[in-house]
Amino acid sequence: MIATLLTITLFLLAYSAYLFTRRRFSYWEKKNVPHLPPKTIFGNYAKYILLQETLGENTRKICAAFPDEPLVGAYFGTEPSLIVQDPELIRLVTTKDFYYFSGREVSNHSEDEPIIRNLFSAYGDKWKALRQNLSPIFSSSKMKNMFPLIRKCCFLFEDMLNRDLEKSSVLDVRTTMARFTMDCIGSCSFGFETQTMEKTENNIFKTMGDLIVAPSAIVALKNIFRTIWPSIFYGMGFKLFPTVIENFFKKLLTDVFESRNYQPTNRSDFIDYMLKLKKNNLVGSGLKGLKSDEIPKVTVEIDDEFLIAQCALFFGAGYETSSTTLTWTLFELAKHPEKQEKAFEEVDAYLRRHGNKLGYECTAEMAYLDACVDESMRLYSAAGVLHRESSEEYVFPSGLKIDKALRVHLPLYQLHYNPDYFPEPKKYRPERFYGEERRNIKPYTYMPFGEGPRICIGMRFARMQMTAGLITVLKKYRVELAPDMKREVGFDPKSQITQPTPSIRLKFVEREGWESRVFAK
Repeated sequence: MIATLLTITLFLLAYSAYLFTRRRFSYWEKKNVPHLPPKTIFGNYAKYILLQETLGENTRKICAAFPDEPLVGAYFGTEPSLIVQDPELIRLVTTKDFYYFSGREVSNHSEDEPIIRNLFSAYGDKWKALRQNLSPIFSSSKMKNMFPLIRKCCFLFEDMLNRDLEKSSVLDVRTTMARFTMDCIGSCSFGFETQTMEKTENNIFKTMGDLIVAPSAIVALKNIFRTIWPSIFYGMGFKLFPTVIENFFKKLLTDVFESRNYQPTNRSDFIDYMLKLKKNNLVGSGLKGLKSDEIPKVTVEIDDEFLIAQCALFFGAGYETSSTTLTWTLFELAKHPEKQEKAFEEVDAYLRRHGNKLGYECTAEMAYLDACVDESMRLYSAAGVLHRESSEEYVFPSGLKIDKALRVHLPLYQLHYNPDYFPEPKKYRPERFYGEERRNIKPYTYMPFGEGPRICIGMRFARMQMTAGLITVLKKYRVELAPDMKREVGFDPKSQITQPTPSIRLKFVEREGWESRVFAK
């Protein structure tokens, strides 16, 4: 009897799931949008959901089936999503009609965990108010004030490389770069040294960093589950981040706040600015001003939980994306010694001009080095897909009408590897982003930091620490592939950003005359 009831129950559940997905999977057919046939539960993203491919790779393959279609329908698991691959339509989504696409996916669940109540997850009026008030933290003048902290980290980086390379000339590059960028973030955001470049064993910052971003099958599956079925995810009591991370940042930042008596200091760091905001509730204008003369005022309460969420975001996003980009850049320079020679020339000339003193002006004087980084971000963009969500019904110029809360995906890999926009797209050629040739890049085809009002708020900071870090390495060392290192690597499908698999190992060789390029202190 029990076996019969169980069989009937399982049959009814399976049949209900079949009817549900069948109804959901008719969305694009009814709207006459080109799409691939979906598979039950997995939709068009089976390889991504099963951790066999990254989201960017999976999406690029969907786009490849419709190379001339500006809009492509897809099913992200059981949920309809719209892939926008035409640059002009991407301009509408990210910039011109931003009012309708201010949020990322699952916007309605952006308040379901304390640690994700931050600028990255916010949408609508709250996002607009946050962005207005947080943007000044990352202005050019604020970056210039922060640069002495970056320079101090570069001195430590210089010493760390010397120590580590005495033991072995071959390093795991991402691990090395992460120790540098994490210390930059710690100094510029929290106001003290993380010691990641001096103490590697039992370093709590490294432990927390790994918990937030290190590739993990369990974390990846949780993130996929939350992104596709957020109501079920949170309804079952799951959380994206373990409680230990929330507790760590809460204690860490509360200690920092108390040590400063909740008053700004003269460090000019991230915490200082956040404490200035805390004196009064945050006030900004709402999004309605983007499409009407009415500009409503929005008030966001500033409490410790709010400050902790912003700082945790800055920590996790700031160190990992930069360290991974540095890793890819050094990997490509190691494979292309002629490009590395050009970078050497620029670094050496900069140091001669400034008496070996590393200063903020390096962010404006390293055009070829910047081009090397830009080309690396084209090939290995930290995010393979940008996510948006419609806040209201929206009609594209073609007449296609999409519903409120529809997922909209902008396929960066598809754009960055499109030969119409980037000839010989698999070739590493920094000259695309150098001098007059940079003018040939079509708008909205290259977006490693996003585009429009939601462009990465920390872009200036990321570029600043990456430029300083590369100067520190290249002034003394030439990088080469380690003897067992292949020229081509894959992308780790368990990672939320574009990380290599296997890890990149490079040989660091001292350059001739490096003694004349030691930093002046």
